[in-house]
Amino acid sequence: MTARRLTFAELLRRLGAAGAAALVLALTVFAASPRLHEELHGADHAPVEHSCAVELFAAGVTTACAPVAALPPTVAWQAQPVVVAEEIFLAAPRYLRRPERGPPVQG
Repeated sequence: MTARRLTFAELLRRLGAAGAAALVLALTVFAASPRLHEELHGADHAPVEHSCAVELFAAGVTTACAPVAALPPTVAWQAQPVVVAEEIFLAAPRYLRRPERGPPVQG
């Protein structure tokens, strides 16, 4: 099997994906461990409310606005015109009894 060379665009895409995965992993670790989170900020960190990336990641996703529901398009229903025959043509049956029923058995 021959190894193929990565193009610059593929290399950039893979590096970006690896960086994003590493960022999510690091945010998860820092959000799960308060001690690591404090060490991340250092000694000059004030324990007052702050909004760093770890806190925002731990809080979860919040939407900035209410969810918008897309309404389906309105459909104007129209009744199909009913075709009415002016005359009814009745045809005489080709047989008096249905083929699956024969005359009664005499015996």
